[in-house]
Amino acid sequence: MKNVNVSSWAAWKSLVLAKGMLPQYIESSDRYDLFAIEANISWEFNILKDGGADVTEFEVSYKSTYNKPLEVKAGPGRPTRVAASPQPINTVQRWKGYKLTLPTGQTSAYLDISFGVLIYLKGGIIVPDGEADGSCRLSLDVLYGANDMVILPGILDGCYIMSDQPVNFVSPEAMAVAPELKIRLTISTESPLEEDRTVFITAEYFK
Repeated sequence: MKNVNVSSWAAWKSLVLAKGMLPQYIESSDRYDLFAIEANISWEFNILKDGGADVTEFEVSYKSTYNKPLEVKAGPGRPTRVAASPQPINTVQRWKGYKLTLPTGQTSAYLDISFGVLIYLKGGIIVPDGEADGSCRLSLDVLYGANDMVILPGILDGCYIMSDQPVNFVSPEAMAVAPELKIRLTISTESPLEEDRTVFITAEYFK
């Protein structure tokens, strides 16, 4: 589990709302430990019982609505759930295509995929264009915010591009991807290439 501490109560509320998560809390004598689970990420924030505006707002407007059971949601056409998922039943399956080229003479290039709205990522497929000899490697990570903080590394890592061998990636829980998150596909090689190497990626998601 990747624990991510959010910077403020306002940011934590916004993140939970944007990603449609089920917020939880643990109460102790001096604070509330808030957390919301998304796949293998735990988004966390602590509110001190100091009489301030944050704890007052939480106790008056939010506390009674938190700690609901984590539901395992599925439905027709959705993946079988093995853990809690925030994906609503009434979402519609969609696809979107992208292209990434590693230019001649360079050793790496990347493509950032974002959706501008909350989506639920089911997975995708990456297909090489033309001959591929295994000299190029693919990686896929999830980044957060303007500073590109990596919050979910290694969705793909160490996958080499071979001719006629598409690379698949799957999110069994249809991971929620909020507008402030982006999925970074990177193609890299140890030595500069003598010709361009291109891959096509199709993302499959619910919206």
